[in-house]
Amino acid sequence: MLKNTHPLENKSKKLKSSVYITTFSTKTPIINHVSELVKEDTVNTFICSTTLDTFTRSLNVSNVSTLKHSLNAYCQNIFFNNNNDACNSLKHLSNDINKTQIKDNTSIIIVIPDNIFTASSPKNEITFIENLKKLSIDKILTINLLIYGRDIHLIKKMLSQHPNLCVGYSSLQSIDKKTYLYHIYYWGLNTGMRGESETYLTLNDDHSLTLQSKVDDDQIASLLNVDDESTTYISKTAIENNQKISDVMVCSSDNKSLENSLTIISRATIVFSCSTQNEVQLLGVSIYRLRKAFGRHIKIIVREMQPCLRYSDEMYLLQSGINLIIHFGTRFSSMLSSIEILRGQILTRALPSSTEELLNFRLHTTEIKGYTTNERFIDYTNKLLKHLDISHTEFALIKLELIPNITPEAYLNMCNIQREGDVMTVCKGAIYLFLQGVRMTDLPVALHNIFTLPIRDIFSSQTNFTTLGRVEQELPNITQHSVIIENELTQEESNTHSSDGSSKPIILARHKPLDF
Repeated sequence: MLKNTHPLENKSKKLKSSVYITTFSTKTPIINHVSELVKEDTVNTFICSTTLDTFTRSLNVSNVSTLKHSLNAYCQNIFFNNNNDACNSLKHLSNDINKTQIKDNTSIIIVIPDNIFTASSPKNEITFIENLKKLSIDKILTINLLIYGRDIHLIKKMLSQHPNLCVGYSSLQSIDKKTYLYHIYYWGLNTGMRGESETYLTLNDDHSLTLQSKVDDDQIASLLNVDDESTTYISKTAIENNQKISDVMVCSSDNKSLENSLTIISRATIVFSCSTQNEVQLLGVSIYRLRKAFGRHIKIIVREMQPCLRYSDEMYLLQSGINLIIHFGTRFSSMLSSIEILRGQILTRALPSSTEELLNFRLHTTEIKGYTTNERFIDYTNKLLKHLDISHTEFALIKLELIPNITPEAYLNMCNIQREGDVMTVCKGAIYLFLQGVRMTDLPVALHNIFTLPIRDIFSSQTNFTTLGRVEQELPNITQHSVIIENELTQEESNTHSSDGSSKPIILARHKPLDF
């Protein structure tokens, strides 16, 4: 529920015979949004394109309870899909909506995941919204279309090219667990059309969203002494031995000394070093403190002195407020060029609301890797999805269909998962992998490192699921086709603990000769 929000959120002023679209980066704020919408007397119908179990799977118990209470108390007609496979088609969804007995001169809410759009052609997307627009005119409806997921930027692209499809478009993006950025692109009311605006919202314990007080960084900068733009504060650990530095560089012995030495700056460049993965967490905290203390005009760079940063580490540092990562192997002169390029720029990325929220972006997955049972695979994936969705880190659920004459045990023997947090399981006819932090461009390399033979030679097909909606839709198929792998553990494997802290061991996939 939105409290004291922008006047554009006055639901009573929405236009009849109109479609309003709001996109959400995660599911949680949808609960608050729906709870407020259904309290309006004109909201008569709630429609969700997925099953109730699929929609509530990654939500906590409190949010599920809030949703059910709000719908049962205020909404007369509630529809969830009763078939997982049916929610993949915009055409089928449009037909179902048209068959629904919706009362004239009311408001309705339609909730769908982004994957239903990404699985359709742009033409079908436009046709779907045009059909909603026609329905709103025929029955004098106010239609609230709520779309959630990671690929909502594709909806933004489509609406920017066809702005006449709806009279209002806004987005609610998760910054951290307690903070959201509410962006209104345009919003039509009976008092007129309102233009673009941004508002930061805080999630309260009672599931309400309130306006967040925001300090202007320019006001902070005016209270500080303005440094020369060319001044660079750098740790000596970010400089190679015998490397000559320029006169505008102020050196400190290490990262900690560098942080402590910065007292009055406003536009300088700060360069930290990173040589081991153990440094990443504290480095992110230091960067966040500096960014909060000195504002968005300072430039913060992390120079990787040894190849140690994973993709998930880079995303964590990005959330902490850095401007740039200089990767290992980049020459010192190239780094100086990058500093020149950054000069005069202002960081516009939203920051987490606290150090504690920042640390939520730091992914800890050292408790499990390799093969695990179907049930633990699903539990682990669901748990991780909540984190990855908030931290905006790419992931992949990969389905590899087996060749009939090769046993599941043989597949396990030719597999070698090395990264902590990456898991696999075996079903009837398929192997599933969940890679917790991987860019789609790096997926072929990741699979090449996991299997001893080329994927195309040992599997009949490969399917990648890379969005929250598609992964949640696919996980029930693992349960439906579950199998139990009988395999004796070696002494080394028996010492591996499960992710829930129990004494039951898991089987690590490992290299062995292929056995037909």
